[in-house]
Amino acid sequence: MSSKPANVSKKTGKKGFETEEIVRSYFLGAGFFVVRGVKLRHGGDELTDIDLWLYERSATLARRRIIIDIKDNAQPKAAERLFFVKGLAELIQVEATGIATSDTRRSLRELARKHNVLWIDNADLQRLKSSQRLTVSSRLSDEDLGELIAKVDTSRSSKNVRDIFASVKSAVADRFGPSCANTAIDGAQYFAKMCVEAHPGSLPAQVFTRLTYFSAAIAAAALDFTSGESALRPHHDRLANLTDAIRFGDDPKGTVEKLRWAEAAIRDYAPNGAGLAEIIHTRFNDALKSVPAESLAEIVVKMTNSERLFNAARDLEQAAFLTDCPSFDDLPIDAKSFLGAVLDFIAINRVVFSQSWNLDNPIPAAKEDADSDSTSPSSEVVVPPIDDGKLL
Repeated sequence: MSSKPANVSKKTGKKGFETEEIVRSYFLGAGFFVVRGVKLRHGGDELTDIDLWLYERSATLARRRIIIDIKDNAQPKAAERLFFVKGLAELIQVEATGIATSDTRRSLRELARKHNVLWIDNADLQRLKSSQRLTVSSRLSDEDLGELIAKVDTSRSSKNVRDIFASVKSAVADRFGPSCANTAIDGAQYFAKMCVEAHPGSLPAQVFTRLTYFSAAIAAAALDFTSGESALRPHHDRLANLTDAIRFGDDPKGTVEKLRWAEAAIRDYAPNGAGLAEIIHTRFNDALKSVPAESLAEIVVKMTNSERLFNAARDLEQAAFLTDCPSFDDLPIDAKSFLGAVLDFIAINRVVFSQSWNLDNPIPAAKEDADSDSTSPSSEVVVPPIDDGKLL
């Protein structure tokens, strides 16, 4: 939600980045799926960025997206940020908002509560910063991962890896659901393909493994969110709904209508239009049937009967950022099952992918002094509780 300069210094944003990591650790420990540094794009332009984007699944039908704006500096302009984040939330249609600020005014906390904005003020931030569980972790920061990505891009004289990673991230902001899942699966296909082509155990193999995990995590979260709309329907209806979502994206009926319109236009205006329209209709449907969406949809339906897919998303996100990046075979069982289904869907051999990166030959990560204690989603992390208006 704030523009951050490329050259980071203590005066220009390093403190803010560190605070974002601490607040992210807090929400990860509280059971949320969290993405940091999400850029909101429209028409190819970057409009703003969201410091933290959260997804919560608290029950079979209860799903919630939250955006958090973080300002930890001498002049946080907290009131302006409150108005801004409320407007942004309405624009991208998320269910809740929050502010983490170095401001100390009680009047703003009361205003935030009145407007159902989660409020984390300076006193709350200081408590989070004093928690060793949150400040010392075995995770890479976004900046650490960015440095690894930059090394791979530099070696290839391009910015493709960075750009595709940013595109997968940005998909959660304004199209979370089938369209986001498809974007993330496309990202996973690119990264997994690069991974199996890289030298086993190399830095590129590690980075592409991490980014495959991350893309699969976004896909899992987006499909979990999508499944909420049909959670109470019979199994075959849920399967059909998710199969169409994977094949068509957000608007299966709209896609079919556009195809029918195109066929009608060809039939009416093109030479030999009727025959050409029939050929296009047949080939399009044959191409759709060749997409093995049913297998992936079946896995999603089974895993969304409970919180298994949501937990797989959290575990895959954690694996993407762990200092010691785990291999495919070392992933938690549900994370491995979902990623395996994604690899099958994008025609990447699981065995070959698993052999590309192995902890027996790790590459030193950017954060060499990270603590060895794990803060994985399954670990017990003591964090203060939250309600809809404040950090308790």
